[in-house]
Formats: sequence, C-alpha cells, structure tokens
Amino acid sequence: MNHAYGTIQPNLFKDDEEIEIANQTRNESIRTFYSFVSCISFVGFLISLIFILNYDTKIGVPTNTNSANTEFFTLSDFKSTSVKPNFIIILADDLAWNSIGYSSTEMSFVTPEMTELAAEGIIMNNFYAQEVCSPSRGSLLTGRYPLSIGMQYGMVGSTAEWGLSLDEVTLAEVLKTNDYSTHMLGKWHLGYFSPLFLPTARGFDSWIGYSNGENYYWSKKLPDYPENVDFITSNTTCYSPYEAEDRHNYSTTFYTEKAKTIINDHSYETPLFLYLAYQAVHDPFIDYGIHSNGMPDDYIDSDILTAIHQNITGRLRQEYAKSLYLLDKSIGEIVDTLNNKGVMENTYIIFMSDNGGCFYGGGKNAPLRGSKGTLFEGGIKVDSFIYSPLLNNAGTVYDGLMHISDWFPTILELADITYITDDDTDLDGISQVDGWNGISTPRSTMLYNMYIDLTDYDFNIWTNGSFAVRDARYKLMHTYDDKTYGGWDDIDETTTDDDNLDSSNGCAQQFVKGTFTYWLFDLEIDPYETKNIYYINNIQYTNAKNKLYNLLPDFIANAKTKISITFSEKAKIVWTENNNRIIPWANETELINTELYDYPVLCN
Repeated sequence: MNHAYGTIQPNLFKDDEEIEIANQTRNESIRTFYSFVSCISFVGFLISLIFILNYDTKIGVPTNTNSANTEFFTLSDFKSTSVKPNFIIILADDLAWNSIGYSSTEMSFVTPEMTELAAEGIIMNNFYAQEVCSPSRGSLLTGRYPLSIGMQYGMVGSTAEWGLSLDEVTLAEVLKTNDYSTHMLGKWHLGYFSPLFLPTARGFDSWIGYSNGENYYWSKKLPDYPENVDFITSNTTCYSPYEAEDRHNYSTTFYTEKAKTIINDHSYETPLFLYLAYQAVHDPFIDYGIHSNGMPDDYIDSDILTAIHQNITGRLRQEYAKSLYLLDKSIGEIVDTLNNKGVMENTYIIFMSDNGGCFYGGGKNAPLRGSKGTLFEGGIKVDSFIYSPLLNNAGTVYDGLMHISDWFPTILELADITYITDDDTDLDGISQVDGWNGISTPRSTMLYNMYIDLTDYDFNIWTNGSFAVRDARYKLMHTYDDKTYGGWDDIDETTTDDDNLDSSNGCAQQFVKGTFTYWLFDLEIDPYETKNIYYINNIQYTNAKNKLYNLLPDFIANAKTKISITFSEKAKIVWTENNNRIIPWANETELINTELYDYPVLCN
C-alpha cells in the first residue's frame, strides 16, 4: 500500500527566526495553559507557608528558583510521611506526541483528566521512551538502556523463545524487597515462553493481562493468531487463562475496574506499587465477530462524540480519539478511587507512553518527524508527567533531558530507597529529583538506541548498525532516509487511509527502508529534524559529531548482544492443547536451573 499521508517538506521553515518560533510553540502553549493555575494556587501557597512556619520552624521555607523556562522546587517541598509513598505507573501504548490536551492541536477536549493532573504536577517536556514496545518496557523496569539488557532489537514475537534476561533485577523486585505490595495489570511483552519470564516471577505479586504486543479489545484474541486468546491471570504460585465472566469487557474498562479493586482492597500497612500497562491507544480498534466496525458510539459521552466527529478527520483517527477518551476517563476514576480511599495524599501517579504514535494506527506525532519504529523524534519523544499532593509546586514544566530508564532511580529516591546493583554496575537511568529541584542537570547525554551484533534475526536496520545519540543540543544518527515512516504527517489533511480500520501496515523497525544515511541535527533550533547538517563543512558541527561519536564506545562496552532468537512451533501445539489459550510452552527445567528462581506453575 502506498503511504498517502500529507507531509511537511524540509523547507517548511524559511529562516532561523521562524525555526526558533516553532521551537517555542509547545512550551508557550503549555505555560499559557498553566498561568491561571498559578494565580489560583498562589493564595493557597501563602496559607500553606504560614501553616508550615507555625507548625515546625525546623521544616524551613520552600525555596522557589525561577528561570525563563522552568519553575523549580527544593527537596524540602517533598512532604515527609511515616509510610513510604504509593506509586502508580500508568503506561499508555502507542500514544502519539500530539494527543494530550495541554499540547494537542485538535483533540484537547478528549483528555480533560490528564490535562488537569498534568496542570497540578510536573510535565516532562523533554522525555524519551524507546521506538517500540518491548525495549521501552524493559528499560522502564530495569533502569537500563535496552542495549544494556539485550532488549535493543525490538519486540518479543508471539512464539519467540527469549525475553528480559533473568539476570536483570526489576523495579518490582526492588520495591517488593522494601515491603511494597506489587501488582500489574495489562500488557507485559517482555517474554513468556517459560513461566520464569512471567511478571509474577519478576517481582509482581499478581498480574492480569496479555503477554504479546497487541490484543483485540473485547475478545482478547491475538491478531497474529486470531484463533487464540491471550489473557492470563497469575500470582506467585500459579497462572492460568483468565476465564471469568468479565473477560470480554472492553480492556480499558476491565483494567480500570481491576485497578480500583486493588486500590480499595489494599490495607496500606505496606505501600502499594501498581503498574498499569493499558492496551489503549494501540490499534486495531476493531474486533472481528464482536465489534467489526470499531467502538460503539454509546461508549462515549454524547457531547464528546459530537466533538470528535466535528473536529477530527478520518474514522481511524476518530477511533484513536475514542480510545484515548476512555483511557483519560479511566485515569480520572483511578484518582477518584485514591481520594475516596484517603490515600491520594501519599501517592505518586506517573504517566507516560511507551513510544510515539503509529501512522497506520491513528497516531500522528506532528510536528515531530517520524513514526513509531523509527529513531526520529516522533518515534521516541513522548509525553510524561508525574502528579502527587506530595509535590507542593503545582504546574511546573521540566525541560531537562529525561529517558524512560530514569524513572527507576527517580522512584527509588522518592521512596527513600538505596539500591546497589548486584553486579555493582551503575544504572543507565539517572534520578531526576535534583533536576526538578533546580539543584543540578542530571542528564546531559542520551542513547536513543543502537543495533549491533545480532546473529540470527535479520530485520534490516538491526543488522546494519543503526544508532542515535544526543547531548543537550545535537543529535547524531545513522538510519534509513525513509520517506514514509521517517517523514512528517499533517494532522488536518484527509488521506486515503484515514477510514481504514484494519490496516495491514504496521510501525516497527523492519518496515523502515530507504538510503542508509548519517544524520546530524541541531535540536535546539531544529526540533523537527528538517535539516541534516552532517555533511556540512563547519567546525562547530564537526566538533559536535566527534563528541557524540566518542560516547559510543562506552555504550558498546556495556552492551548485551548476540542474542539468539528462535521461534517455536511447539507454542501453537501447546495453545491448541489448552483450548486455544496462549500460555507458556517451554519446559523450564530444560532451560535453566530453576532452583535459583521462584516461578508460578500452571494452575490445576
């Protein structure tokens, strides 16, 4: 199928002044939105300040250091509590850059709950995940770059016999060791061929969800093998296919109800960690045999539905918006549940997407360049924010460079947990607390990803040495000059694919094609990657290239590579024997000395 989305040509910006104006647009729109919040909260701040001074002068007065772009707060702004704080991580799937209300150009009305939470928390305005699902999820849960954990090569396939290395320690394991109750709902996608790789063998007390990269929202069948249901429930003792009566409920609603139950049933004598990995807003939005035409209109409030039809072009994009609206509504319900339970005061809610939006899944990352599956900004730069009453300064926008691996050490610092890795190596992730406080700039460089030394899995750019790395200003990259996935999209332009609810196209590295090219971008003045300056003879650019090239040897030295990936025919045999239910199929005793690990077995 020919790609028909409209493009913004590289000569969109005529001069540096226009580029600078474009670069400031997002920041200005966010901060304009918050100006009224700052005014309203000022009186409340003064009252709180008086209370603090009267209550205990030893606490001290929070210091607010302002700059032209970012408001900061100090460590004293984190309230002290006798019980460690609860953490709820909400991970959206394939959420495009131009989607949440504080920055969206066309669907700001779709996300009122997230917009309000972000307005009262901290927006990470320069946040990066990974280009596809599995690397992001592995990085989030380990605090390491995908290259450092052997997850750099993309997604774990449905019948693939590999996953997140058992040598890696997950965030759930660290928190559990520190008396947290740990629960997961939703998408895993870090390997499940053996029960040793299931979430409940990796630090989670419970899990209900699916193992693979995508799922049908109602039937829970796997699109790649549509005769098989991918829906598992597990604790640390045993796992089984999920067969309860609510199994065909729309997945966003299903996971939200389960999350509310976990929140309400928890005693809070121990702190709670809930990892809520929603299916939304990943396509497909149809479910053959149940809702072949997409989500029924009566799922959406009538005024929102009308606005979606009036303001958003194309049925695919409209289905994306409907999915996003129900996700947003669910987040509001979770906040209400925390408040009603009386535990919101000691809880952090952390939100992010796992990668950029997919052109063929309704996600458009304009004005950023590129789609999910690419190393361009649109594939990796995503929205993220943190909300908690524990953060006194509302409405802050953090412009510091942040990677998804940074959440691991940041959460541990917020929980006052000291963690030393088993092998005494540093995490790739860096706590961002000092950055939020204006004390330092924690991160000055970042590896997007690097594909090297894969032995048996030949998906174009993985074996051709693609990489991308950046510092505070410049980005060096080696990848394909792909005019489809590596181009720009025009949100307002009608295209022939806009009404296709079941596109055969996807967004992953193996689809990227074109001339293999070196790139250098000055992201400070060209955040939309319109001008490749790699081949320009300029001493400043040469120095930038040399600096970034010099970062690569250390990344390579820490890499876990040469992974042998095999696809098993046994998987489908085991699924068929178990009533077409997708479950682990490998004999774990043949894979590893299981005495070293605790893992669930198939329930009787």
